[in-house]
Amino acid sequence: MMGITTILFDLGGPLIDDDAGIEAWHEHLRRLLLERRGKTVTDSEIETALFRAVECYAPSFISYIIWQLSKPDKNLFFELRAECDRFPFSSYFRMRPGAQEVLQQLHGHFKLGLAANQRKSIREYLEKENILQFFDSTLVSEDLNFTKPDLRHFWGVLERLGSKPQEAMMIGDRQDNDIVPARLLGMTAVRVLVGPHREQAVRYPREEADYEVPDISSILSMPLISNSLRR
Repeated sequence: MMGITTILFDLGGPLIDDDAGIEAWHEHLRRLLLERRGKTVTDSEIETALFRAVECYAPSFISYIIWQLSKPDKNLFFELRAECDRFPFSSYFRMRPGAQEVLQQLHGHFKLGLAANQRKSIREYLEKENILQFFDSTLVSEDLNFTKPDLRHFWGVLERLGSKPQEAMMIGDRQDNDIVPARLLGMTAVRVLVGPHREQAVRYPREEADYEVPDISSILSMPLISNSLRR
């Protein structure tokens, strides 16, 4: 069996707590709908749309929610989606406790890469948080022109790192965007149970993560990781 030489990380969820940004966007979305269409949206309506987005494996739960609240007005959907693209999510980001320490310990023992649906500007945030230095590949979806769960996203990162799927581990919080494509490629898949996708259902056994952990710090105690760190 080929050992793990490479670890890919999703950002929002495992390494970055983006829950506050999501909540702030939803509040902004409610104001926009009220101002532009006179439509009042309740917390319950947003929560229901989010639940359904997670349940149906919508690749972009944000787009799903916008459409549920704006349909059948397609022009309004694209207008609100554009507003979302301009929203300053990163101003609400907070690094998960222990994230920097985990990356620091893994650095030098494994090839580390991002596998995240993000804009290139996310690198500025990672640089500010002093963690960009730990990654051997900092390609994100805007660089690759493919968003997860598209397998070409993962292939692009693995190719940059010179790694095969069988020697790579994917660490993410989403069953749909992270775990399923990783399993399809033959990667070891680790699901971090945080954020709005923490209770996302597994559709059938072959899509189950190889491991589930409650937080990013817990991966250091996994035998696949800890054994390599002791060498």
